Amino acid sequence: MKKSDRYTSVFWGLFGLYIAFEGYQLKTGTLRNPKSGFFVFWLGIILLGLSVFLFVRSFAYSKPGEVGKQEDLGWFKGIILMSGLLVYALAFKWLGFLLSTFLLLIFLFKALHPQRWRVALTLSVVAIVLSYIIFGVLLELQFPEGVLKSVLGWF
Repeated sequence: MKKSDRYTSVFWGLFGLYIAFEGYQLKTGTLRNPKSGFFVFWLGIILLGLSVFLFVRSFAYSKPGEVGKQEDLGWFKGIILMSGLLVYALAFKWLGFLLSTFLLLIFLFKALHPQRWRVALTLSVVAIVLSYIIFGVLLELQFPEGVLKSVLGWF
């Protein structure tokens, strides 16, 4: 890992500590009776824990000339990812959850780590179906219907 991972982990660790502190100030409550700061506090603790893990791990592969696979992503793939997420956010309401998320996943499977079409389509469909079952059916969240409702007339 790079030396920059150490700086990044320290930054996110301090940020996680700040988030946990602010959540604690809001009163956390208990697991059975959570207050307004419960979720915020535990998210800060998780971020702090992940930062400590990254910091410790950054010393494990610090031999000169050794490059890990995580460093091969580069700026270009980061820009592709952020562009895809921006288009997704802009098109989400108009296209609806199913179609926009399906297109985003196809884009990510083909652009970031190119997969065969069969793999990309299968994983996208499975992810959409599982997400819809968990969030739409079990948790009863409402998703934007988008153009599928007007085109197909179902939902």
